[in-house]
Amino acid sequence: MRMRGARRSWEGRFAALLLVGGLLGGCGLGGGPPEPPGHASSEAIDVAEVSAVLQARSRAVRHGNVDAFLEGVASDPGLRHTQRVWFENLRQLPIQRFAHSLDADDVTRTATGVTAALDVVLRLDGFDTAPVHTPTVYDFVREQDGALRISAVRPPPDGTPSGTPQPWDLAPVEILHGDGVLGVFDRDSSMTGRQIITEVERAIDQVSAVVPLEWSHTVVVYALSNTDFLRALDDLPGGDPEQLDGVAFPVPVRPGATRYAGTRFLLHPRILERTPDSRSRLIRHELVHVALGQRDDRVPTWLSEGLAEYVSVRPLAPQERLISRQTVRAAEEGLARLPSDATFNGADSSANYGIAWYACEYIAAAYGEQTLWRLLDEMGADGGTSSDTQDVVLQRMLGISSRTLAEATGRRVLATFGS
Repeated sequence: MRMRGARRSWEGRFAALLLVGGLLGGCGLGGGPPEPPGHASSEAIDVAEVSAVLQARSRAVRHGNVDAFLEGVASDPGLRHTQRVWFENLRQLPIQRFAHSLDADDVTRTATGVTAALDVVLRLDGFDTAPVHTPTVYDFVREQDGALRISAVRPPPDGTPSGTPQPWDLAPVEILHGDGVLGVFDRDSSMTGRQIITEVERAIDQVSAVVPLEWSHTVVVYALSNTDFLRALDDLPGGDPEQLDGVAFPVPVRPGATRYAGTRFLLHPRILERTPDSRSRLIRHELVHVALGQRDDRVPTWLSEGLAEYVSVRPLAPQERLISRQTVRAAEEGLARLPSDATFNGADSSANYGIAWYACEYIAAAYGEQTLWRLLDEMGADGGTSSDTQDVVLQRMLGISSRTLAEATGRRVLATFGS
């Protein structure tokens, strides 16, 4: 299943365990009237001290020094605990870049200390095409020894763009590495982690053998024992996380951006209990969305999901390629139209996935498999195509309307699965 975007406010959802530290970028001094020669302004001193704390924490992460990392944290036991957990999570990640982007104008004095509004910048080595910027607010207090230390880490205020905290920002995680795979698990789900990694490795090879497009052949997969992160994603297909077995989601380089650092996918906790064969089909489906990246953002949903299903079953013997009873029933009643974008993930989603799959099966059989990928390109060109405007492209590419394609799809479903 493919998501078209993922943004959500943190407010009221997450504890203080968030990304902190790093190299300072874009930091000028500015602000306030000039001071006499030889005297730095109080605003400049604040910025310099904030910069020093962040730089020290960045060095601590690079060198694996948790004591130095916590030196910049105030004496609050709860905050120090969550920061220690975050440090341990961070040290497991393959980090290419970790920094803070801070403007001096966003460092302000408060009644109790200093507040800095900044971007935490993180890029995963080998998995992200660009750094990911996450807007965050740090509060600082001056403790009895005179040092300025972080006293709170919080989301930006309402109305300010914010990113979605990742699983390693929320709770302890177990990171497992494979060939082209970064697996994010927790204590409970990590018991099946190595098996999941192996299945994803195999799926990358299987998907790559069918999808004739350039892609990274790498992926970050989340397989957690709870749905906290899944519930935090915006724009979930169908709106109910309990109805999703898996979802591929984009990671914008910053909130609201149309450029992605990558596409990752997540498995619902119940999928960890499935048989390897059943789970592998779902993994291949989600990997197709990863491989397509932004190519399927502006095409009819039936084509995006149909391609994912079409590729996911290729390694299976024909007799093992199962379809839902709802799809067969819909074909028996007569298909007069393809599933629409607006209702694809609604009450008839079980039937719609099967119809989408078999629309692709029909196109591949009647026009050649390469036509599927040409159709993807054509549907995505010139601003994209919706289910409401698809007939223009179908007529040009296939010489048929969406109604004719739906009718042919229904006949093929019945020929294969009908009684």
